[in-house]
Amino acid sequence: MRSVFIALLLCETLFGGITLDQINDKPSSRAKNFLIWQFLKQDVNASEASEAFYQIDTVNERFLFDYAAKTDEVEIRYTAECMQKTSTELMNIEQDDCLYLALSPIKAQHLQSYERELLAMRLGDRFGDVQWLRTMNHNNHFTLYSDLEPSLRLFLISGNHYRQDHFNHFVDDETLSRLTTMRGFNQLVYLTTTDPKMTMLQESLSNVSGGYYDPQTHFYLGINALKFKHINNALFHFREAKRRSVSQIEKDKNTFWIYQITSDENTLNELAASLDINMYTLWAREKLNIETQNYFTTLPTPDKGGFKGDDPFEWNRLYKELVNTPPEKLYELIEQYDGEDSLAVQAYMIERAYLPYIHNYTMPYDQYMQGISIEQKAMLYALMRQETRLIPGLISRSFALGLMQMMPFNVDSISKIHPLKITSYDDMFNPKFNIAYSIEHMKHIDNTLFNPVLKAYAYNGGIGFTRRLLLSGAYFNPGDYEPFMSMELVGNAESREYGKRVLANYVIYKKILGENVSIGAIFDNLIQPDQSDYFRASELKRSMLKAQNP
Repeated sequence: MRSVFIALLLCETLFGGITLDQINDKPSSRAKNFLIWQFLKQDVNASEASEAFYQIDTVNERFLFDYAAKTDEVEIRYTAECMQKTSTELMNIEQDDCLYLALSPIKAQHLQSYERELLAMRLGDRFGDVQWLRTMNHNNHFTLYSDLEPSLRLFLISGNHYRQDHFNHFVDDETLSRLTTMRGFNQLVYLTTTDPKMTMLQESLSNVSGGYYDPQTHFYLGINALKFKHINNALFHFREAKRRSVSQIEKDKNTFWIYQITSDENTLNELAASLDINMYTLWAREKLNIETQNYFTTLPTPDKGGFKGDDPFEWNRLYKELVNTPPEKLYELIEQYDGEDSLAVQAYMIERAYLPYIHNYTMPYDQYMQGISIEQKAMLYALMRQETRLIPGLISRSFALGLMQMMPFNVDSISKIHPLKITSYDDMFNPKFNIAYSIEHMKHIDNTLFNPVLKAYAYNGGIGFTRRLLLSGAYFNPGDYEPFMSMELVGNAESREYGKRVLANYVIYKKILGENVSIGAIFDNLIQPDQSDYFRASELKRSMLKAQNP
């Protein structure tokens, strides 16, 4: 009965079919937002669009622009049209409020200096601060002669190309000292150290010693100081970052880097003794020949059936109940969800109850992975565990769907070529379809990237992002502290941390599946282009052929 209901709920979503009745009786959630997003893509009138739009709990530009295309609300259409004006249109916008909505540093950097001054004079402070337009024109940022606060604000709101062109220079000690006291210095450190083209400003930051910053800032000041061989500064910042960190993986990360500097055996033993399972602890245990054992791979499930967690609305309800259940009552809740179909849900709940002492590396849905290699299976589980903790009914903020968080546009393209046809996006909450489509999606990644870290980057950030990262020449080259230094400095924060966690999952799943793998060998592979990826290998081959035939 439930499957029939869900089929009706999202029937023909790929081609339309969502109704207001289906939206109206649903609680606020990402799942409801996803229904509304699909509804606004359909051929609906202005009144219907309005009724759906005002039920969204968090409106972003995507929703605003989709709604603007349907609504007859003049103000909404006006706002959306203004926001989408290009840099070449700025000087021709007649309405001041529209100009303010259209304006951004990325667009303004394409204007002439006098044009920016004219816009600043025209708008004044009637709608908000636009004095950064004048700051753009000064071009003496972070010097003794600049007004540091406006310069820092411009640094933070501008794009990386503008920062590279106008802020990448050496900063004198007095100016640097003043910057360290300003609100926004933390973000300056992060944006500078993770941008491989900001080398001169990075060198200035490597001189920052002492100070009291948040853990992330201390960490990146430490990595940056180590990059420029300021060992004492680096050690101070790593120790402060470790002392101030809350999560175990952050503590382990800083312990790892302290060991890299000191080679202190006590530090290595401390890292290996951590209860967390991450790339740092796995590396330490491998170095000391210690087995990782605090995880479980299966659960006794004597009963048939159970709660699958494949309905986004039902899973959202259970998750809220789980969060609100006191620790002492959690086991009672866990027992309510017994059964062979509940393995993923129950394992998730048990891990949540017993972390950091024990970790969930179960392997549900094996029946949908027949015919693939152990290598492929380990990678799928590694990704799946990071994406959704093996729960099939999840939807992300960007509407990635199901176990492997497939994006709707990928689902659309794969559905055209895959023999297993879907009738709606709802099929992506069925592990059978989600895993099949993910295997198809992974084919191009597997054909071009041969290291699990790089595969994780591509799965999360896209294969184009990973290709640009590798061909930039800034990452995974032989050198001191590589490939670890590169892994900490990947500019895409989400992909950077995702790669680390997927790597740890991969190593554990390979072991569970009977193929032990050395995490040290995986790290070594990253700095060998001919073994780790097609992109650098082909460039290397091209360069060699060119050298032989000038």
